[in-house]
Amino acid sequence: MLSRTLYFMMFVLLSLGLGGGCAGLAKKPPTPAAELEVAQLARLPAPDGERYFVMIFGSESKPKRAKYTHTWGSVIRVTDCESGSPKIEEHTISWMPATLEIRPVSRTVEPGVNLGLKFTIEEMLRNDEHVAMYGPYETGPGFYQRFLTQKAFMESGKVGYQCIDSFGEAARCGNGSDCIHAITDMDPSYSRNHYPLSFYGIAASRNVVREIHTRPVIKCPSADHSWLIPLLEIDKYKIERKTYIGPVVPNTPENVERELSKTQQR
Repeated sequence: MLSRTLYFMMFVLLSLGLGGGCAGLAKKPPTPAAELEVAQLARLPAPDGERYFVMIFGSESKPKRAKYTHTWGSVIRVTDCESGSPKIEEHTISWMPATLEIRPVSRTVEPGVNLGLKFTIEEMLRNDEHVAMYGPYETGPGFYQRFLTQKAFMESGKVGYQCIDSFGEAARCGNGSDCIHAITDMDPSYSRNHYPLSFYGIAASRNVVREIHTRPVIKCPSADHSWLIPLLEIDKYKIERKTYIGPVVPNTPENVERELSKTQQR
């Protein structure tokens, strides 16, 4: 008898058309985040005393089962940076079914809910899932603004949840999203084909991290911003801190302009 994980992987490959063909035909929810003007956001200056950060999380059971996997992300705005007591404002996209019960082979969209950062971590740990974290990475106000726009769209009631959104109702109507695409749909440059569902759980989170490192999103990618973790009060949880190893394109003025030129040519 096939294991649940092997069955799920076969199911995913079939639903993606053994390479993404069906995923390419799937309708994507019309998020305004992907329509924000790329050049304007890329060149947006940060107000004095403000800094912005992003963290990407993933979780999975052992052995890995689709029902117990998740990908989510948070952005953090830090103000009063020059003072001894910086203030933080955190926003998270953690898209789940409202029931919190994932149905991997469902072909219909159901009500979704966006969970907070701490609640998500606690829920995944309650499910006995291993939780991993990438970051914090420093980014700019443009990325922060795009993330907030996507979060507002996910919470607008215009989109529901479907575990595999490349087939069934979600693909046909463009009214549903899984946890991965709830984050990556804000990408103005690439479609969902760039974020295949053959990656899920921590692997999907790692793929998102790779995408933001290979475009000029992260400032000083090797910098350690561990000081943010206790400010977010998540240091008390059992979380594995992951280190990204791979190609890097830092956020510098030269790299931003080069990326904008490539974007205009697509």
